[in-house]
Amino acid sequence: MTDKQLDLENARAYAQGEIFLLRQAGDGFDALVYNTTGFGPCPAEEFAAIDTEQLAQDTGSDRVWKNPRRFWMMDALTVAIAGEPRKLGGLMFNCLADMKMPADFDPQRDQSSMAYRPMKIHRNSTYKFLSGRPVFMLRSPDGITWVMQTFTDHVDHGLTESALPAMAERLTLPDGWTYKARTLDRDLTITTSGLANIVPDDLANMYQGCVDGVNNFDPWD
Repeated sequence: MTDKQLDLENARAYAQGEIFLLRQAGDGFDALVYNTTGFGPCPAEEFAAIDTEQLAQDTGSDRVWKNPRRFWMMDALTVAIAGEPRKLGGLMFNCLADMKMPADFDPQRDQSSMAYRPMKIHRNSTYKFLSGRPVFMLRSPDGITWVMQTFTDHVDHGLTESALPAMAERLTLPDGWTYKARTLDRDLTITTSGLANIVPDDLANMYQGCVDGVNNFDPWD
C-alpha cells in the first residue's frame, strides 16, 4: 500500500475496466487488482481488445483475468492506491487492491459464477452516496445489507442505469435474498479500512456489505 489516494467526484455511471494479475497460491490464486479509474472513463473497444494471454506473458503473471467493463454507482469515491500505476494492454491502470480469489474461482468465467457468495478484498476506500439519489441493495438471509457499488451490462446486455430500480425482475435470487431500490433521505458513507466484504449477483453486478461498522447507517431500513 502506498500513501497515495484516488479521489473521484461525479462517480455515478463512470465506466471503468479492471484487470486481475493472478499468481498461483496453493490450489487457488492471489490477485493484484488494477482499475482504469483515475485515467478517464474506460473506452469499451480498447478494453475489449486487451489480450489476457499476452498480458500474462508481458507481466509474468500465472494468469490474467479481465473483469467485464462496469460502472460505478456511488456519487463520490476515495480509494487508497495499493501500488504504482502501469500500462496494461495499451491502457493506464491504477493498482487499487489485492485479494485472495475464492477457492472455486474459474478465470474462464465472470463474477456471476460466484453469485450470492460473499468474499473479502483488501482495500481502503470511502464510498459516498448522496441524499436524494437512489441506491440499489441486496439483503442476505443473515440480515446484512449489500449496497451496489458497480453494475455491468456484460451478462444482461440490456441492463442500463435506468433499469436498476426494477432489476429484481431480472435477478434469480436464492431463497432468503431480497433486492430493493431506495432514494436516500441522507448521505450514506461506506468506509473500509483493510478488508471489504463484497458479493456479486447473478448478472455480475457487485455490492459491498454493510458489516463491521463500515456504514454510517443501514440504508435498507
